[in-house]
Amino acid sequence: MKNNIVPIIESIDNNKLVPSAKTVYRNCIMLVIKHPTENKFLYLHNKKFGWNVLVQGGIEEGENSFVSAIREMTEETGYCDIKSITKLDFEMDNVYYAAHKNQNRYAIIETFYIELNSLKQIEHENESEILFDTYENLYDIFGAPFRHHYYLLGIATGKQQNVESKNQSKLGTLDLINHKVAYRNINDKPNSSN
Repeated sequence: MKNNIVPIIESIDNNKLVPSAKTVYRNCIMLVIKHPTENKFLYLHNKKFGWNVLVQGGIEEGENSFVSAIREMTEETGYCDIKSITKLDFEMDNVYYAAHKNQNRYAIIETFYIELNSLKQIEHENESEILFDTYENLYDIFGAPFRHHYYLLGIATGKQQNVESKNQSKLGTLDLINHKVAYRNINDKPNSSN
């Protein structure tokens, strides 16, 4: 990693940690997926919870993160025709309560930038609506609960600066309402045995 500081985003709104719930540590991926012909980026609209989010998921045991990224993209969207895939030189931690699983999550996130070659799709099981929109519009589309998705989108597209100093009090210039931000050294992984 180029930078040795990782932002830790902790929800303090409706997704804040629930003291009575179990905490699960997960290595995850998040995907910034670019439309093949337009300057737009993919997001999922979860109809059940009303969430607008980037494609994300857990890295399965024995799986490397590149394989996870392609698997999650295919499972969640059906898109399978990739022009390029790049792992960002950036890691972020996200601490929140996952209501759909009734557990606290500590997610260590690797982010990938994927350019689609076409909109060719295979059959997939995701019930979320698959949509594309511009970087500028996605700020409001993600809303405060998922502002960190917008931040990762900004880093992937070069519109947002990475964290370079542990002494920064803000996450770049991004207003992260409903989250608190702390930092950890990239070498100090959280203890997953808790």
